[in-house]
Amino acid sequence: MLYSVFEGSVTPDMLRLWFAELGLDEALLPPPIRAVDAFEKVTGPSGVRITYPLEEPASPARRRRRQDGKGREATLMIRHVRRDGQQVVRHLVREVRDEASVKLSYDVRLGECAFHRDQAPSAPHGAGTMLVTPDNAAIRQLTPAEQDRVGEVLAQIQDAYQRDCHYLTADRLRGVIRGYIEALNAIRVRPTGGVYFVHRAHASTLSALRDLVGRFGAGSHLSRVPIPDQDEMRQMVISAFTTRARDDLGKLAADIAAARRQNATDATVAALYKRFKDLQAAAAGHAALLNTSLDDTTAALQLVNAQLASLLSQPV
Repeated sequence: MLYSVFEGSVTPDMLRLWFAELGLDEALLPPPIRAVDAFEKVTGPSGVRITYPLEEPASPARRRRRQDGKGREATLMIRHVRRDGQQVVRHLVREVRDEASVKLSYDVRLGECAFHRDQAPSAPHGAGTMLVTPDNAAIRQLTPAEQDRVGEVLAQIQDAYQRDCHYLTADRLRGVIRGYIEALNAIRVRPTGGVYFVHRAHASTLSALRDLVGRFGAGSHLSRVPIPDQDEMRQMVISAFTTRARDDLGKLAADIAAARRQNATDATVAALYKRFKDLQAAAAGHAALLNTSLDDTTAALQLVNAQLASLLSQPV
């Protein structure tokens, strides 16, 4: 099966209702939207950012530069300033790139975006409000066209923040689908995700997920592709599982070694043991479903098991 999820207008309440209608496990719903997360996304590296050419003086040198494709352009972007228990502060800056002179210049602060944390004892974690304040004195130094650009960007920031405070982003929705599929003991066929092998025993759940994804943004879809029971197809799935299991076991082995060096707490050891048991159960389950032995994975499990036994016997 494979899926793609695009931006839509899905609220947490809508998603909860759809889960109930389709008989999906509500324990796999995403956590509530946090205002601070919306602020981080909108003002972070993947947030609002625009680049545009600057008007050139009407001198012959400048005209030649434009004809050569080496003009000046400006980028409005947001830069992090500080973070503390009361607020997170970021500034809107203007970067000017002169390709002919191969140099950059900056206007350090055209506006400020500040997230003020809600300090009320009853406020949920991550609650707060965003305040956008333009630096009018700095903006007035720009041309009228650029002043309009700055105003548009500040408005985009506010609109995007309000949207992300109310609607689940495409990334959050992808995470819901990915988490649900992996809870079905799926095997990730493509390392970057989006394509999984899921046993036919979960056909009814996948049908419900398909209906769910179809209610997301335009273009969102989940497709089930039956795989013929042939040696080549079986080997593709086995190879995908063993690769993933080898990586997971390698990471677990490294974490166990680190825990031994650091005299890990009981809680840390218990978490490592749970990870091992989950990997062991997944290997046994897939070996049964695929009617095969996973020799390499079994050998790796035995080595990690020996590490865990050594960790558990280590004196506290």
